[in-house]
Amino acid sequence: MNDSQRSIEREIFIYAEPDRVWRAITEAEEIVNWFALEAESEPDVGGYIGLSWGLKRDAPGGEHELPVEISLERRGGGTLLRLVHSGFLSDKNWDEEYEAHGRGWSYELRSLKFYLERQPNRTRRHVLARFPLEGDRATAWRRVVGPSGAFGAAVETLAEGDQFLLTLPDGTTSPAELLYAFDGRDFVAAAEILRNGLFRIALEVLSDRPEIWIWAFSWEMSSAELRKVVQPIHEAVGARLRKAMERREGRPAPSGRHSASPPKA
Repeated sequence: MNDSQRSIEREIFIYAEPDRVWRAITEAEEIVNWFALEAESEPDVGGYIGLSWGLKRDAPGGEHELPVEISLERRGGGTLLRLVHSGFLSDKNWDEEYEAHGRGWSYELRSLKFYLERQPNRTRRHVLARFPLEGDRATAWRRVVGPSGAFGAAVETLAEGDQFLLTLPDGTTSPAELLYAFDGRDFVAAAEILRNGLFRIALEVLSDRPEIWIWAFSWEMSSAELRKVVQPIHEAVGARLRKAMERREGRPAPSGRHSASPPKA
């Protein structure tokens, strides 16, 4: 690798046969159950995989090749997956892009493991809400995730795999398991209220504009059921963030932007 570039390296063990993992990472109908929201693929030599999350994220400075290499190794009743995502420039303008992809792969590989081990062959549904931020990002994050946040959890005391009670904005609680957390930028938990689905809360920056993204994923609920559960949560989070921004600025704050998956039975 060029000294002016850096790479992301991850590995994860999955209790599934290598051919099953291979299908999950190369076949479009499998990819949408753990990774991208839309996918196209021709998983043969010389083929391609096209992915979409419904948004555009440009690399700093325009088009730039960021190759991804994945290898699978049979190991102890399962598969060890190794990933290298390279081509990230060492320029400071690339720091946010590098961190965002690093966090993304840390989450997405756990999502792959979760899908294959706990929700195999099920169809995933999702709901996403995005909330623009102004002011101090750390303070905004604590309003959403933390002991006194909209999603009440003492994240700093939890380790990956820990069971805990997740307090929701209306004060109700749901048994949950921490899957991943990263220093005020990412929080992922499997929650009973989503029928063993996932909440992912992330602080993302697009074109220097910070936002809180709240994802809800379920493999055991219809889209309508999922929206019914998470809509009040999104509304409560949005109200909390807007109120804080209005107090700070003394003016009305922008509302959250919502998007949801097409209804499925």
